[in-house]
Amino acid sequence: MIFRQILAKDGGCLTYVFGCTQSGELFVVDPKYELIDEILKLSDSLKMRIGYILDTHTHADHISGARKLGSITGANVYYHETSRVRFTVERVGDGEEIRSGNTKVKIMYTPGHTPDSISLLIYDRRRDESWSEPWAVLTGDTLFVGSVGRVDIVGERSEEQLFHSLRKLKDLPDYVEIYPAHTSGSACGFGISGKPVSTIGFERRFNQLFAIEDKETFIKRMALTKMPRPMEFKENIERNQEGVI
Repeated sequence: MIFRQILAKDGGCLTYVFGCTQSGELFVVDPKYELIDEILKLSDSLKMRIGYILDTHTHADHISGARKLGSITGANVYYHETSRVRFTVERVGDGEEIRSGNTKVKIMYTPGHTPDSISLLIYDRRRDESWSEPWAVLTGDTLFVGSVGRVDIVGERSEEQLFHSLRKLKDLPDYVEIYPAHTSGSACGFGISGKPVSTIGFERRFNQLFAIEDKETFIKRMALTKMPRPMEFKENIERNQEGVI
């Protein structure tokens, strides 16, 4: 399996490009608009076509390149079925799978940061012929290295939803690697580590918010968190719902 993590020059945004070399197809997750040329060059250098484009949620801190990348490559764009995007996409639900060669992506619905947030479990048949054990999860803005996502993106505090979503992630084996949509410098969370990758087990032990087992304690801790809301959030959400070409 090919797996690449691309860090944007500003905002701490992370885009992922991965796929099976046998099928010659790539998945692109959370493509930032400014990274489209870099993603296309990577696809060309790998001699693999872009077959699937997924956004883990409707982004507020930057403009998504999903629609434009889809128009260039002809690849389908995927969002959770609750998303309010107004352009043509494939809508997926909890537990649905996308397979390409030896690579499988399974949708995990993890709302809280936004109502349409998903995490993506990644399976590699070359590592596990039964495809029963994921080796990694792309957590979007639900779980960061060292922190969790903010819950006031759409004007509603969704601490309880986020708590239950984190519990779903916490049920994964300790060895599963986590790859979030942001590293430090993002306005979508607080106290995010500059480390761009971790594991479920490490975060269970050292991520204070992820480690909380009691729902009421988690809700109180999250309610105490005060973050300034960037003025561009509303405009970015509206533009991403429309889809930028």
